[in-house]
Amino acid sequence: MRDSSLARTLPRLVLIICAPLVLLLSNLYVAATPAFIRWEYAKSGFPPAWRYGTAERLSLAEATLHYLRSAEPAEYLTGLSSGGGAVYNLREVEHLVDVKVVMSGAFWVHGACAVLCGLAIALSWRVPGERAGVLLALSQGCLGFLALMVAVGLLAYANFNVFFTIFHGVFFEGDTWLFSFSDTLIQLFPVRFWMDATWLIAVLTALECGTVGIVTYARSRRQRGTS
Repeated sequence: MRDSSLARTLPRLVLIICAPLVLLLSNLYVAATPAFIRWEYAKSGFPPAWRYGTAERLSLAEATLHYLRSAEPAEYLTGLSSGGGAVYNLREVEHLVDVKVVMSGAFWVHGACAVLCGLAIALSWRVPGERAGVLLALSQGCLGFLALMVAVGLLAYANFNVFFTIFHGVFFEGDTWLFSFSDTLIQLFPVRFWMDATWLIAVLTALECGTVGIVTYARSRRQRGTS
């Protein structure tokens, strides 16, 4: 009996926890693209970079993204040059190495959660009477995460600097993420860039969680009525 209860509960817990993470981290892929960088740079009023021209700024930003999304070593960053000098100083390179670790971890979690969700659905869907439970678990996970996203979004809206500081405090050590306005990282990726990236991910995730949550809740009620 206890084994049977665990067999029902475990897949549902997996879906409640992992399904929202799949949606959230899928949108990280959207933000971490050259297309998003170009879209940001083309915006009216986007902060200019006094150290770099438009074309060079875009080229360096895309090269930095390539490093983060590829298997390139840190030497790739130290090899970037502008005007005969290195683009990034040692502190910036060390931070980008840390960012790459965090991003790689996020993408790994995304893949693992997607596999776990697929297994949970596949195993439970075949069991008579479990389809409604699967749909309800998806609904609970997505709508619960939507509530969390709203709370975090309100914090970011009220004071983005506080949100930004908390985020970096969780994933990075000390003040290793703080840089001067004259540093390349800030020239390429000013605070406005991170604000827009945060809102893009948050809004997409909220819309997806709301849609999935409502649809699966409605279908779970329908499934219970026909079972």
